[in-house]
Amino acid sequence: MLEQRPFATVISEPPSFQQAFERLLTRAPGPVFPRARALYLQKYPLEGEPQGDFRTFLLEEDIQESPVGALRIRALAMAIVAWGQPRFDAAAAATYLQQRWGLRPHDLQEVEGASWFRDSGAYGRFSSLAVYERAAPTSLISSSADPGPPAADPGSGA
Repeated sequence: MLEQRPFATVISEPPSFQQAFERLLTRAPGPVFPRARALYLQKYPLEGEPQGDFRTFLLEEDIQESPVGALRIRALAMAIVAWGQPRFDAAAAATYLQQRWGLRPHDLQEVEGASWFRDSGAYGRFSSLAVYERAAPTSLISSSADPGPPAADPGSGA
């Protein structure tokens, strides 16, 4: 007879700052749709399903795209929003960034007189290293950069 053992509890850690950044940009509309992209980035935080008093957003980005479609996006500025709060507490925001993301931004500062998207709360800005890269998408259509014509069709008798 088999001995019954309790099931192990699997505890998954929240994603790192870089992983959350990559997940956000993987789901965001592409740079070719700037209005939809801006709306998405103002609405969806890095936390995914956030809980608590703060939420982290991508505020400014540098987008580089190669002629063949490879993409590199670098965060220039991030926003930390005191969700639903009319005042921004920089000390509490710094504590949140340290505990949630392991970040200690040296340039965290309140954006005075402004509220995040749709009056979601006062916010601050900071910079942090985060980069998202995507290789060029593959295509089934030949391009002028292809090395040669496709092989002869097996049914053509050539």
